[in-house]
Parts: sequence; structure tokens; C-alpha cells
Amino acid sequence: MSLIEKYEAIPYWKLIGIKVGSLEENSARIQLKIHDDLLNGNNILHGGVVTTFLDAVMGINLKLNIGEANYATISLTTQFLKAVKQGETIYATAERVHTGRSIASMEGRIFNQNGDLIGVGLGSFKISQPK
Repeated sequence: MSLIEKYEAIPYWKLIGIKVGSLEENSARIQLKIHDDLLNGNNILHGGVVTTFLDAVMGINLKLNIGEANYATISLTTQFLKAVKQGETIYATAERVHTGRSIASMEGRIFNQNGDLIGVGLGSFKISQPK
């Protein structure tokens, strides 16, 4: 199973509709078409989906950088910068900020189809080597 297939088969990714848009050696870009099930009471994208999307992009990009090691999110902060409406498509990328022996820091960014910055996040991840 390829890395794309592995991530797109994650039940939560499938539930929300997250897809891998592109995958390179050390970098992945994900995308999400906004549908009505993802909206809040104001008919804009729910903030929890923005946070989930940031966690997802940081996770897949971390995996590309650490290989076979396992990881788990231990902290995630999100800055919401622009509202997203139904029918829009959002994209996210992430970069490694720092990797130590057991903790990694990642920064994620979300953009809409026009290239506008929607949100940013900073995450910390616990890394453990497979046994």
C-alpha cells in the first residue's frame, strides 16, 4: 500500500474527505472540498475542521521526514485567519521546524483556491521508534 493510499484510508480522513493532492520526497500537500457537513452554525467551515486539516498535513509531512518511526500529536495551536464557505477547496502544506530525539515541531499553512492564507498552526509531536 502506498503512503497516499495509507493516509487516504484513515477512517477520519475518509469521513471528512481529505485527499493527498501531491506527494514528493519530503513534502505532501493535501486538499479538501468543503461540503455542508463541515459547516458551523454561521455556514462557514467549522474551526475544528481547520485544526484537523492542519494536524493531518503536519502528520503526513512529519512521516515523510522521520520514516518508519511512529508519532503522536502532543500539542497543536491554530490561528484562524479567513472564513471558508461551502464549495471552496482548501489546500495545506507543512514544514518541519525542529526535530529532536523524541519531539518534533511542525508548522502548517492552509490556503484557499485563490492562494489566500486561511489558517496556520504549530504542532508538537512525540516520536517513538518501532519495536
